[in-house]
Amino acid sequence: MYPNKFLTELIEDALNEEVKDNGFYDGLAAKISDIDDKNKLKQMSLDEKKHYNMLKEIYEKLTGKEFSPQKEADKNEAESIVKSIEKAIDKELESVEMYRPILFALENPAFKNYLQEIITDEQNHAARLNYMYSKYK
Repeated sequence: MYPNKFLTELIEDALNEEVKDNGFYDGLAAKISDIDDKNKLKQMSLDEKKHYNMLKEIYEKLTGKEFSPQKEADKNEAESIVKSIEKAIDKELESVEMYRPILFALENPAFKNYLQEIITDEQNHAARLNYMYSKYK
């Protein structure tokens, strides 16, 4: 059992956000006809699923408990493509900020590497989304 309850709560929040983001990118990919952009969004969705699995492993090793998501996937059905991309850019940059305190609190080097990979993926997502934003605006 890990003594830092605050850390496990941050990880729980991050896990729930990854579930939402996975569905969000699937929904956005369904709206876009350009095959390259569609594939990029599907890859982002897979990245979010990978992040969920990495964070779930950390959470379960720290707490000894299994995690069950509290949030449903965000299918992103009502918004325009441009509004959805704007929302996604903000979410990706917020995610980077959310992951930093988790990274700093972890002591296990393998877990720190997981967080570095997740943060890098989120930054890459924001860069790709910025390109798409300029393309669809």
